Amino acid sequence: MESQAIEVQHGPSGFAGEILGADPERDIDFEAIHRAFLDHGVIVIRDHPLMPEAQLAFSRHFGPLMGRRPSTPDKVLMPGQSEIVVLSNRKKDGENVGITDAGRYCYSDLCFEEEPNLGTIVHAIEIPPEGGDTLFADLEQAYSTLPGDLKRRIEGKRAAHTFRKHYLEIMAKGSPRPLLTPEQFTALNETYHPIARTHPDTGHKTLFINPGHTTHIEGMDEAKSQELLDALFEHCLRPEFIYRHKWQVGDTVVWDNRRMMHNAEPYDMTRYTRHMHRTCIHGDRPF
Repeated sequence: MESQAIEVQHGPSGFAGEILGADPERDIDFEAIHRAFLDHGVIVIRDHPLMPEAQLAFSRHFGPLMGRRPSTPDKVLMPGQSEIVVLSNRKKDGENVGITDAGRYCYSDLCFEEEPNLGTIVHAIEIPPEGGDTLFADLEQAYSTLPGDLKRRIEGKRAAHTFRKHYLEIMAKGSPRPLLTPEQFTALNETYHPIARTHPDTGHKTLFINPGHTTHIEGMDEAKSQELLDALFEHCLRPEFIYRHKWQVGDTVVWDNRRMMHNAEPYDMTRYTRHMHRTCIHGDRPF
């Protein structure tokens, strides 16, 4: 089967792109899809419903998938398909079938692992009519426009990442997500990664920090570390580095966690349902 002509429409952010003419279930289209993924950081394929098996097959084109993780409760994994995490406020037999409040803060998926997530693929099955947008910040653009003094201050430095702090905070506030097991919580280690990493596929420099999971800079006084991180976060979240995605049923959104952080905005969970399937691609150790 021949591939159709594939076109990428750029959004106002200048980095994210909607792919037209591509079919995630057509293997011959993957080369163009992957090129757009590397070029734009966030890609959107609209109006193409995917069964779980099709999403898994598409995801595996990018690399090995990340299955059960210490930071993810087993109850939110799709039964029989543990590489799919359910993001949902649907209930079955009185219990939530997925993570209801996923991503309500700025972060990068699984950045706290020794070999963090390469990319994330989310497929939208049911979407609320209002609210629930996802905001993406391009940390490659943020690094390239970073003032010289900030670049000098972070050169060669590493920052600590952990899921434990965020998990304790949201559970103390009454998050409805399932509890981690004691074994999972114990496995939530602190890891250190370069503040500015090199993208292994493009060679471009990008910041690799986020307010959600980055806690401090290695070898720095606590106050000075926080002051520097706050300055970096403020720069990263400037409007010109942000793409707002308004979800539609049938959307498949793929983003590069090596250069992106994101934030899922809330919606009225008492009135509306939001149901999505997420897969994550295994990455390598940042350098």
